[in-house]
Amino acid sequence: MDISGTLFYALEVMLKTVFDYLNFNRLIALTFSFLMAGGIATMINRRVILKYFGPNTPKGISYLVAALSGCILVVCSCTVLPLISSLYKRGASIGPLTTLLFSAPAINILAIFYSAAVFGWDIGFLRALYAVIFSIVIGVTMELLFERGKKEGSVLRGKVGSVTSRPWYQTLSFFLIQLLILLTITASPKFMPFLNIPVYEGILSKHVVTALLILLLVVVVKRWYKPEEIKSWLLESYMLARTLFPLLIVGVAIAGLISVFIPPEYISRYVGENTITSNFLASLVGALMYFATLTEVPIVKTLMDLGMNVGPAMALLLAGPSLSIPTVLTLSRVWGFIKTFTYLTLVVILSTFAGYITGIILG
Repeated sequence: MDISGTLFYALEVMLKTVFDYLNFNRLIALTFSFLMAGGIATMINRRVILKYFGPNTPKGISYLVAALSGCILVVCSCTVLPLISSLYKRGASIGPLTTLLFSAPAINILAIFYSAAVFGWDIGFLRALYAVIFSIVIGVTMELLFERGKKEGSVLRGKVGSVTSRPWYQTLSFFLIQLLILLTITASPKFMPFLNIPVYEGILSKHVVTALLILLLVVVVKRWYKPEEIKSWLLESYMLARTLFPLLIVGVAIAGLISVFIPPEYISRYVGENTITSNFLASLVGALMYFATLTEVPIVKTLMDLGMNVGPAMALLLAGPSLSIPTVLTLSRVWGFIKTFTYLTLVVILSTFAGYITGIILG
């Protein structure tokens, strides 16, 4: 095949890969992932969360908040760095900050539900579980090694306010309905067969349940939220989609290119088995490569289709979003070389361990 033929074939595969990925269920999952992320951004007071990074907050609370608040920050490893740098300079402890640095790209709403939609809930759940646990382990280790001592003052000054200005049951209902929509539309036949019963010509029971939940969400929003609040929510969701969706398409297209130019035997040779070496290689490569939010999912899926074992795939999913060469270089200017190298080492080691365990469980 000549060069023009190869390029034409590569373009054809890229387009086919994009259209295959953006099927009906995934589009619904992505839409409500963006809507839920937009709702979090506009209706949850982040200052309430960030106040827990101060030196006077009990460590247990700081680490738990840091690990779970990754769900709120829909960011990649590079875009969370300005927040980390700012909080560090204002006196936040390096432990909870490191926990946030690892968890934010790994367990945000978009990443977890898109992972579940593509790989299934077994991998999606394990990815979220590992991210929460390892973020705390990494943070505690960093604090034990590099504790800077107690500081005066607080990370955030002035009145912080409450988590949300609305009654708690309204906010809870708003997010719970969207969460149920995401759980329903990404339900696999393996774990939730009752949601995958055929109803009529390709329509499954989960599509009916999803439609009813969407109708319920519309009623709740129309009844409890003002027009300006709805507009703000939809605008924020649109801005997130406008920023991240093109990156996702690029990631899917790159996945198509990988399937064209990387022979499957190479994948099988280096990461086709669940060994410590293969998981370490996947973790190291993931820690050095740059993955924009969500792009790691289609790339890893393509590598799995080419023969990558589920263990190294998990290692890459964990290490990839949390680090990259740009992140390492930027962190070294904020924390210094030793702290940054220690963080890199911890991420690679724990991702290797997680990948190996996953390979045993799901292999």
